[in-house]
Amino acid sequence: TVFVIIGQYGPPTQLGPGVCLLLILQLFMSGMLVILLDELLQKGYGLGSGISLFIATNICETIIWRSFSPETHDTGRGTEFEGAALELFHQLFSGGSRMRGLKHAFFRPSPLPNVMNLLATVVVFGIVIYLQGFRVELPVKSNKYRGQQ
Repeated sequence: TVFVIIGQYGPPTQLGPGVCLLLILQLFMSGMLVILLDELLQKGYGLGSGISLFIATNICETIIWRSFSPETHDTGRGTEFEGAALELFHQLFSGGSRMRGLKHAFFRPSPLPNVMNLLATVVVFGIVIYLQGFRVELPVKSNKYRGQQ
């Protein structure tokens, strides 16, 4: 309700009471759905903790958005895509020097994501997935249980 009243989705006077009511209902229902899903996951109808799953989903959404976002930003060099992958293709096929375009796509300034960040994320995910496949068995030696492993 507060987001609608303070104008997060546009001035309430321009939206009208019907749209404001629909926005409030949508926010309320989505909040209730998230609480219901969290309760179901905590009761054992899912994998792991519900909050951890929502955090992981948010992180994945952020990675996908910052990789493929079609939004454009006006920078000192001109208009650029926010998404790192889209900016890479834009730099390669927009004409001009391809090497300079590749360098810019890989090493863009900080507020916009670059391809190097994307590759680092993929490498870290790959290493974590690979290391999770390891199984280390440690023999337990005890005087109480002689001869058993």
